[in-house]
Amino acid sequence: MSKFIEDSDMKIVGSKKLTKEDGFDVIQLVEETKAQRFNGNWAKAKALGANIVSAFSYKAAPDDLLQLIKEHNIEVTDELLLQMKILTVFSAEFCIDSFLPSSMLSTVAVGELYEVLENISPEFYEELSKSTAFSFYYLCLDKDGEEADRCIGEQFAGICGKKGDKAYVSLGAELHKINVKVFRKAIQTFRFV
Repeated sequence: MSKFIEDSDMKIVGSKKLTKEDGFDVIQLVEETKAQRFNGNWAKAKALGANIVSAFSYKAAPDDLLQLIKEHNIEVTDELLLQMKILTVFSAEFCIDSFLPSSMLSTVAVGELYEVLENISPEFYEELSKSTAFSFYYLCLDKDGEEADRCIGEQFAGICGKKGDKAYVSLGAELHKINVKVFRKAIQTFRFV
């Protein structure tokens, strides 16, 4: 037997060109990109991504966030505030993906969000990049409404090391619900066409 294996039937990853049959149409992509730039949506998506960063790039927790924690009778810690910021980023990304008129614009907005975040808050960006929280939150998105919010709250409690703690579950669920309401309203003000 030869020490080399016959590989004539092996495929090279990345060598296949995507075609319309694969669900990828280059001409359609170019046309959509052009249309989104000329109708102003591209610039709006970039502005949205950049502006939404202010919701979680703070150095000191805003009073309304501290009040929300207090209402749930939870002690304010740096770790709790970090996890709340991470959940807020998840909520922002969820809203961008859900409420923008196209996946292309969502990609533009999310890309700008992370680029701005990395520039203005590199420490938080680094923490966010190491976090596995999004993986747990995404598991909840196959549920609807209150059930999804509750699932996100349960994941939040677990991530905070307080699995099953009703106060943490409630805090996480309420924070996500508030975030979605705020981010959805912010997206609507951009009046995408």
